[in-house]
Amino acid sequence: MAADQHSEKFTFVPPIVSTDSAMPPVRVGNAEIRQVAEIGFKMPISLLTRDQALLDANRDWLVPRFLDADGHWDMIVQSWILIVEGKVILIDPCTGDGRHNPALPMQHMLDTPYIERFAASGFRPEDVDYVFCTHLHGDHCGWNTVLRDGRYVPTFPRARYVMVQREFDRWDTRRPGHQWVEVNRGVFENSVLPVLEAGLADIVGDQHYICHGVLVEPAYGHTAGHSMLSLHSHGADVLFVGDAFHHALEVKHPELDMGACEDFTAGLATRRRIIRRCIEREALFVPGHFPAPHVGWIKSAGGETIFEPYSH
Repeated sequence: MAADQHSEKFTFVPPIVSTDSAMPPVRVGNAEIRQVAEIGFKMPISLLTRDQALLDANRDWLVPRFLDADGHWDMIVQSWILIVEGKVILIDPCTGDGRHNPALPMQHMLDTPYIERFAASGFRPEDVDYVFCTHLHGDHCGWNTVLRDGRYVPTFPRARYVMVQREFDRWDTRRPGHQWVEVNRGVFENSVLPVLEAGLADIVGDQHYICHGVLVEPAYGHTAGHSMLSLHSHGADVLFVGDAFHHALEVKHPELDMGACEDFTAGLATRRRIIRRCIEREALFVPGHFPAPHVGWIKSAGGETIFEPYSH
């Protein structure tokens, strides 16, 4: 999708919504998942579909969690903390404060209590062993760094920052022929390159074990190297799927295209593969942006695929 088209689509977003309530920790096998929210904003459902008959047919479960009376849904920008095998893994560290991004107004010059919320999760930045970015859009890697004494430095000083080579290459502005996307301008320089220069980056292949039972896997489509993180622990499975899905209606109708993928054909194949795997393995489904309770299961019921939100 062209950058100017992407920018135009996101200029009509209503005000940011509150993200003060943290999700209670979720136990899966021998692991624990905690959430850290940064911001939330209203998205018009018309970006996803203008098919009123489709919306009406699903209104019984969409409203009010995934569709409000004004035709919007809440998109939450959030990170996940995975605690497993004595390791602390931070997944998708959000947008970051003070980032100049006028092409994406709801992420421009933020001032949020993200670090305070991170501390409220029970961890300090120096407690993190690994940071994994499913992809290198600004709202998934921004807090890789913080601005200190006029320069960006790694936020998590002990962590190894795991990024997939294919995705790293896609956004490396130093490479000949780099294709700019206006809404992601400056992200590589501010949030990726400082980590590399600090010697903390692990640029890995398409599949990579971060630690026992925690595997980086391809989930291409949203971006060229978009990836997911799978956890297998004591017979239980979890899939952290990043931006393979933005809305629960895409679980039931994966063919819906809101124009957010660099390669929608690949993205559709990724969605269908994730759906099958979640159903077959009864895996906990952890998307990047769903509203509370944020996570759940994908199930097959009555010949249809449904998203069932997690219940504590």
